[in-house]
Amino acid sequence: MEKKMTAIAPHLRALIRFTALGAALLLLNYAVRWTVLRIDLTGDRRYTLTDASRQVMRRVTNPLRIEVYLDGEMPVEIKKLRATIKETIDELKVYAPGQVSYVFINLSDEVAPQALDDAYIELYERGLAPVVIEERAPDGSRSERTLFPGALLSYSLPGNEPETAQREIAVNFLQSNADADSDRSLLLAQQNVETALTAAIASLIRTQTPRIAFVEGHGELDEYETGDICKELAGFARLDRVLINGDVDALEGYAAVVVARPTQPWDEADKLALDQYIMHGGRVAWFIDAVEVHHDSLANGQNTFALACNHRLNDQLFKYGVRINPNVVSDLQCALLPVNIAPAGQTADFRPAPWSYYPLLTPPSSHPITSGLTLIQSKYPSTIDAVGHGTAVAKTVLLASSAHSRTHSIPALISLAESMQRPDPSHYQQSFLPVALLLEGAFASAFLNRPLQQYNHQRPFAFKTHSDTTRMIVVADGDMIRNDVVRRPDGVRIFPLGFDNYMKTQFGNRAFVKNSLWFLLDDDNVLQLRRREWTLRLLDKTRVYPQRDFWVALNSVLPIALTLLAGLSFTGIRRRRYGRRRRPTANG
Repeated sequence: MEKKMTAIAPHLRALIRFTALGAALLLLNYAVRWTVLRIDLTGDRRYTLTDASRQVMRRVTNPLRIEVYLDGEMPVEIKKLRATIKETIDELKVYAPGQVSYVFINLSDEVAPQALDDAYIELYERGLAPVVIEERAPDGSRSERTLFPGALLSYSLPGNEPETAQREIAVNFLQSNADADSDRSLLLAQQNVETALTAAIASLIRTQTPRIAFVEGHGELDEYETGDICKELAGFARLDRVLINGDVDALEGYAAVVVARPTQPWDEADKLALDQYIMHGGRVAWFIDAVEVHHDSLANGQNTFALACNHRLNDQLFKYGVRINPNVVSDLQCALLPVNIAPAGQTADFRPAPWSYYPLLTPPSSHPITSGLTLIQSKYPSTIDAVGHGTAVAKTVLLASSAHSRTHSIPALISLAESMQRPDPSHYQQSFLPVALLLEGAFASAFLNRPLQQYNHQRPFAFKTHSDTTRMIVVADGDMIRNDVVRRPDGVRIFPLGFDNYMKTQFGNRAFVKNSLWFLLDDDNVLQLRRREWTLRLLDKTRVYPQRDFWVALNSVLPIALTLLAGLSFTGIRRRRYGRRRRPTANG
């Protein structure tokens, strides 16, 4: 009996160990469900959520639904973007348990072929932008395909009011890049997925929607000329068009104010109202033309003049630390312009020609507003200087010309014939001329030590001499925020901001303006996520495509061969170790 118990004991101990191990694994599995454990070994930390994203997601207390219109057959590069979007949403879900749901939609499967056009129009009206993707075949040929690489986010807020019960915002992950190939465009899209989703969610969960005022009454751009950016901003802010009319409180309650290319003089009462708005911590985006160029006259008469624009805001901006110079920037890095080269009296023959007065500005990657953006199209911009000494206001250059640019003092004669002449590089010796500045800090009032009784105020007010800490962005090109408009008897057609209809290229104007307004309103520091940069590690396609069959075979056969080799080696080792049993001894 004692020998029998001795023989059973090892088996019992093994069973106990096995049971204990299984129980430990079950407990560990249960604990892992409530714990985020992920090791990111990438050098650029691309699979790690930032603290800002985690904080935003912890405030998601109601159902959030995400519809991503990126599914079905698509190029391999787009599949990588889709995988990044899915991984990011899965990571975000962890910090809002039970509140986030998502679905990937293939329009071709969901909508009948004859209704696809209507579906495209509906998605565009809801804020998603179509993008033309270039596909490459193994033989090197290329083709184009239209996709909607974006998502619609809807969030349910508590309350009975219809406008607060459900909110929706569109997120466009991929935008056409004028200066980058498709690989870099897709890398930038993957890099900004977390930023785009987090910023959109932060906007959705706000209990109070911020208000943005577009000032009117001084020849500013109308609702059609700013229609595209207003549509883009409507997802996270309420937009109003405001006439100041000398009322010092006209801008009270607005989180930001946009001054969009005024062409008529501002009176001092309106300037004082804007000044006091800034003194109370208000934030302003200025899109100002220092010069006025009648481009229609240029097209019809071959010549025109660049003259000073009399909006009477220069003295106020100077007090805040900015001077917009009375000049015009031309640049060898520029957009194209259709020029009629046919002799007079013959059928028009338009050919593309570089137009140096349409510089393509370079956005630096060092600031979250401009990080990851493509070139920005400008039209007859001026240079901008930071003035004044002291540390109360920090000034950052957001946009600048290329290394081969120059300035023309006004009045300047501009001739269409310049586009047909080969530019002389020796004339373009100026580099990185600033066109847009960000100012952050405490500003002194532009009306400090000035008599105020002469202004016709509607009621007395407490004049404030210095501002709270605030921000403003000054862009020396009013067309930066203007989209093209075609006015017809049957309606008005609004083109996307930054879209060059002749070059069929989408520049980064829309993203720049949107990021600028985001930055002015960004109290969650979500836009700081744009500082993250991924490293682009590309294959040498000049070598890959000729050797494609070899590399495909190697990547297909080598893993299988290594797996078989490992299996055979493991089997052989086990046979050598356990195959020979010891012969029983005479006492055994």
